[in-house]
Amino acid sequence: MARIKRGALVAGLVALALVPGTAAHAVAAPSAQDTSFLQAAHQANMAEISKGNLTQQKNANQQVKDVGSRLVSDHTRLDQSLQQTASKLNVTLPGSPTADQQSALTRLQAVNGPDFDRMFVSINLSWHEQTMQLIQTELSQGSDPDAKRVAQDAEPVIRSHHDALRALAQSLGLSTSGTPSPGVSGGPGTGTPGPGGSGTPGGTGTPGPGGGGTGGPGGTSTTEPGTTAEPQPDQS
Repeated sequence: MARIKRGALVAGLVALALVPGTAAHAVAAPSAQDTSFLQAAHQANMAEISKGNLTQQKNANQQVKDVGSRLVSDHTRLDQSLQQTASKLNVTLPGSPTADQQSALTRLQAVNGPDFDRMFVSINLSWHEQTMQLIQTELSQGSDPDAKRVAQDAEPVIRSHHDALRALAQSLGLSTSGTPSPGVSGGPGTGTPGPGGSGTPGGTGTPGPGGGGTGGPGGTSTTEPGTTAEPQPDQS
């Protein structure tokens, strides 16, 4: 009888270990950093896809249309991988871009032609710099290997987008003096803090998503996408 009871107990423990969702198969909860990265990157992807689609609907420069099409393709691919990772880690993703991102999209919808081209390029340069800061923060502070892999996969894509946007800005006659390549530290007086940070005195603050960075005296601020990043139409 004792042997039968012991056999039943062992069988029960084995069966419990095989049940999905038990401690043997539980997925560790992601850190706050990993969660916030996946959520913010997903919102950035959605905003970039919407912005890229706008270039096909507007009377935009062909080079702008080409970059816009590239944004749609690349960010769609990146976001598909991100969503798979979020599902695996049980991270709930936002259903829409941030309020500031939506505001920027609304302003882009209101302009056409050269004004659209300039606004599109200016906003995109700022957004890609902020996204690169988001990625670098995850790579240095994230803990989940799957979430960090999303950042690693996105980094070269975002960098190549930024390079293409700088070249496009130059072809349109826009200044890119305040938009160094992401990941490259500026010289003295140039602040590039993480999310919510602020620039050093005399420099240019480039906060991450959700931040409200401000440049010091004599500097300028590059705030959350959808605020004052874009140039105004030419005044004559």
